[in-house]
Amino acid sequence: MQITLDQLLALEAIVRTGSFARAAAELHRVPSAVSYLVRGLESATGLELFDRSKRQAVLTPAGYRLLERAKSVLDGAHGLEALAIELRSGWEAELRVVVDGALPFGPVTQVLRRFADPDVPTFLRVDIEYQEGVLHRFEKGRADIALVLGFESGGSETGFDCKPLGTLELLLVASPAHPLADVELTPENRQHHAELVVRDSSPAFEAASKPSFMGSRNVVYLSDFFSKRVALLEGAGYGWIPRHFIANDLKREALVVLQAETSSWAYYPQVVVREGQELGRAGRLFLETLDPPLEALEEPKP
Repeated sequence: MQITLDQLLALEAIVRTGSFARAAAELHRVPSAVSYLVRGLESATGLELFDRSKRQAVLTPAGYRLLERAKSVLDGAHGLEALAIELRSGWEAELRVVVDGALPFGPVTQVLRRFADPDVPTFLRVDIEYQEGVLHRFEKGRADIALVLGFESGGSETGFDCKPLGTLELLLVASPAHPLADVELTPENRQHHAELVVRDSSPAFEAASKPSFMGSRNVVYLSDFFSKRVALLEGAGYGWIPRHFIANDLKREALVVLQAETSSWAYYPQVVVREGQELGRAGRLFLETLDPPLEALEEPKP
């Protein structure tokens, strides 16, 4: 079926203006050209769209049904035209961002709200990965911007441009009811208790030797820090977790920092783009909305 937008535009204009002549004037065509478009539409559909026994342009029942659907098609075409204009003005069709799940999500939600504005035509995709999974997705070209726990910057040596996002503190904690809560951790006593670890989301994780950060023989791998927090609160084990996930749990003493040679660890997160990559308006908007980043966060509410 060969139906053109010009034919649908002619049909809509005739009905809206009330005559072939007025529709022709609006479309900057001669009346015969408009009549030709209508005949072509009728031929393509096999339908009689106008009641030709009337002196005025009156649709048949089939014509009314076709007009209803034609309006939705024309609305979509106008939307495509507007989108093309916006994309020509520097907006990306899609912006892909990968974020390490250890980072506070508050700054990212601010960006999501900004991109929900109908005036922003770019489709924003945000993926949450963990550890090497963040870099794997980014380096394979499946993301334009990455928010990582750490990244080796070095300009031309690495091919990436990095900007610091603040400081992220991890704490070694357990429930106060856990056997390790009231003792000093040693290689001997800690190896008998379950160490809770958020698994690396990179494809290489399954083939690699699994890390035990504290040397425990019993390691439980979890998919994210939200489930890890629940496991810690339930006394299922001990482990490292970003402070922002448990700030209120520490205040109400539902979790305690363990006595260890090292019970606090700092990461220095970065936002990473490819060196020399010219971000469009959406990429620049993402970075502008993200700034100021982690330092501006409040502790999570109970």
